[in-house]
Amino acid sequence: MKKSPEARTLAEAVEACRRRLSSVSETPWLDARLLAQHVTGLDASAIIAYGDTGLDVHRRRRLFELLERRAAGEPIAYLIGKKSFCGLEIFVDRRVLVPRPETEELVLVCADEWRARAAHVLDVGTGSGAIACALAHLLPDARITATDSSVEALTVARANAERLGFGEQIAFAAGDLLAGLDNAARFDVIIANLPYVAEDHAGQLQDSVREHEPAEALFGGSDGLAVYRRLAPSLPDRMTPGAAVYLECAFGNAAALAALMQAALPSASVEVRADLQGLERMVIARSPAAVA
Repeated sequence: MKKSPEARTLAEAVEACRRRLSSVSETPWLDARLLAQHVTGLDASAIIAYGDTGLDVHRRRRLFELLERRAAGEPIAYLIGKKSFCGLEIFVDRRVLVPRPETEELVLVCADEWRARAAHVLDVGTGSGAIACALAHLLPDARITATDSSVEALTVARANAERLGFGEQIAFAAGDLLAGLDNAARFDVIIANLPYVAEDHAGQLQDSVREHEPAEALFGGSDGLAVYRRLAPSLPDRMTPGAAVYLECAFGNAAALAALMQAALPSASVEVRADLQGLERMVIARSPAAVA
């Protein structure tokens, strides 16, 4: 570990962190501020307002320990133990993926289409519970079931749901994809951000992702669609009339995933949607409503 920089005040410490991270992070100032907030317990505005305040030796040592871990590639969310997602503070650690902004977009599309409706929602492969908690927040009339094959991930997800006050709104089930569900369960909304990185593309991932986040939640076989290919055949028997499926995928895979969904749900209308960066990352399949 490098020798800690000489930094007596909070502002000097943040600046030292920023400089250290300038060549290894895309967001060095943000990372520096988040680490300082975590160590001091201050919010973002206080970090600036009290920049001239002295930083005691214990907090300074802790800050620079975390700084070196960040400089070595460890995700900032793991270091501070949380990530903002759809306005909620989601606790995360190495047992789960760090929630991504593109997944927020999928959630917001889903929430906008089902607002003010008492939908029964299924979140497949919930991980940290970020999607389930966000939809519970945005759709207060919804009933939500969240599944995951990882018992460790479900522990994190349950803790997030309880801490955020959604413990009664979200039910959790352990099992691969839909295996842990009651046989009679049917859903109005099925949403999933399943492993979709092609194994051949592992080298294209950021080092911090490839080396620190759980591989079983990242990789979806040789083409990135292996897990979705297993999910698709089980969807028709789990959907109510008029139900919709919302899926996230890798850029470049949307057309193939859309074809997969169309084959599994022949009567559904299938849409490929781009994210805010213009990348096709979402596939939505809407089944026809029941005939009156």
